[in-house]
Amino acid sequence: MDEDQGSTTTLGFEQYVFVLKRQWRVILAATVLGGIAAAGYLVVAQQTVTATTTINLNVITTEPFSAQKAASGLLDDATETAIARSHVVASRASDLLDGDLSPSEIRAASTVTTSSGAAVVTVDFDADSSAEAIKGADAVASAYLSFRSDQAQERITVMVTNLTERIDALNTTLGEANQALVSAEVTSAAYAQATTQRQQILTELDGLLSQRNGLQSVDTTGGIVLSAAEDNELGFAPGRTVTLLTGIAAGLVLGLIAAFVWNPFDRRLRNAKEMSRALRAPVFATVDARREDVPARGAAADSLRVTRERLLVDIYLGTTVLVIDATHRTETSPTAVNLAVVTAQAGHDVQFIVPEGTDEFHEHLRAALALEEEEAGTATSATIPSLRVFSATDEGDEYQGDLLLTDQTYAAIENAGSDEITFLVLSSAAHPASILAGLRVAQSVVVVTRERDTTTSEIRWIREEADGIDTRILGAIAERGLPRAQRKESGIAWPFPARSERAATLRHEARNPVAADS
Repeated sequence: MDEDQGSTTTLGFEQYVFVLKRQWRVILAATVLGGIAAAGYLVVAQQTVTATTTINLNVITTEPFSAQKAASGLLDDATETAIARSHVVASRASDLLDGDLSPSEIRAASTVTTSSGAAVVTVDFDADSSAEAIKGADAVASAYLSFRSDQAQERITVMVTNLTERIDALNTTLGEANQALVSAEVTSAAYAQATTQRQQILTELDGLLSQRNGLQSVDTTGGIVLSAAEDNELGFAPGRTVTLLTGIAAGLVLGLIAAFVWNPFDRRLRNAKEMSRALRAPVFATVDARREDVPARGAAADSLRVTRERLLVDIYLGTTVLVIDATHRTETSPTAVNLAVVTAQAGHDVQFIVPEGTDEFHEHLRAALALEEEEAGTATSATIPSLRVFSATDEGDEYQGDLLLTDQTYAAIENAGSDEITFLVLSSAAHPASILAGLRVAQSVVVVTRERDTTTSEIRWIREEADGIDTRILGAIAERGLPRAQRKESGIAWPFPARSERAATLRHEARNPVAADS
């Protein structure tokens, strides 16, 4: 049970990787579009610049060096924030900015936060440009400190004035008490009373004078600027880096989702690996479809020879191999033709049947392979004596079993020699009944595919139908994809007429040397 779960997990992960690799263009396109959308948003959206000024508040007290309580404990966060955000401070800041911004606009653009028990205040100011943001942050901070200093000075002035008035009154009373002492007898009760009153006045005066002196020595500076706005890093909203990364990340996520959504609809197979995966059989070779010579030449011939040797390991003489042409050409693929040709070139007797071949196709085939005169629908190649090409003269209609595999075609397959290999070629566009009939009469199947033209749906159908009747799919031969402009170009690159005529003349001269001399 654990092994089954493990294999399922591996298959699922492999499928995910396969889809991501297959649809990398979709993912890349979505990621690029996400980045472009983010860049466009940065261009269109109004940008806000945030400048920051940090200030340190002074605690206004008559005992600045008292160790009984920390200075920060004498400040209140909510109070200081409310003062910094007040209309009075905003009005002062507006004056510092020469009236460029109203108090309401300043309050809307500024943000005040406190830390370290309100000892440190941070003023943020938002504007459309860096210069305006820096000026605004510094103006709010300066207005806040000046207002705090002025308020403290006003309170101290009131307190000192009240103390001075009390001191003046006590001095007058003290003068009266001194006069009474001078006029009274030392031993009298009036003298004792005046002495006591004078002592009380002096004691109170001493305390009041100490309070006034303490108030007059209080530092009313509101605070200091720790870092001006121009010294701090500016903030940009929307942030360039964050916005671009967000757009790219969003595009990537959407691309991953789109890859899995689009993959079932993207049926065209791109390479040999995808073809092998869809067919569940190996791809023997990949040939260059631009070289469409018959017989094959160069690298295409070498690849087909390798394919032939691999096929001969799995097929037996006297059997029929169904070659399904899934290249979506208007004519039979040259790869399907050359597979039979290279097998015959190895010395094996080969019968080649193309029921869908037109008269023009057979004429071209006759010229390319130097086919002799037909006997009972069969023509033998003069250049490859072991190759026979069968062409049925009867036509499939409602009176016969199949539209393509006519009675003569069935007979040619059944009457093939015990040492002969029959290659039956049908296109994937043929009627399903004809393909099923071909699967039934054949012992094995080879599929010829073409990159970006063969679809998963047709390959899946072929595989399922072949598995249903136990006809073995040996593998596939892949043709490299053509540029989009050339995909609809039809036909095999048959020999030029002049070359065909020259070859026919040479063959005729070889057979009739006397006529050639004359």
